[in-house]
Amino acid sequence: MAVITIPVTSELVLVMDNGTGASGQQLKKNRVYKYLKTTASDEDVFSVAQSLLGLQEKTNLSVQRNNSQAIEEE
Repeated sequence: MAVITIPVTSELVLVMDNGTGASGQQLKKNRVYKYLKTTASDEDVFSVAQSLLGLQEKTNLSVQRNNSQAIEEE
């Protein structure tokens, strides 16, 4: 049985520093940009992220790309 994956959705997540909590833990805020083209290259997505980060006031902690795929039998 062969299995294939089919891209369904992709989104860009910018994880931003949101200060410090009452007990000293780092607080984070996610800025999510949905509906990326599933065919967009990682380099292009990262380039867009860098442009968006230039517009943010908060410090960036990480850039993430979340992909969702359907798994089906071939």
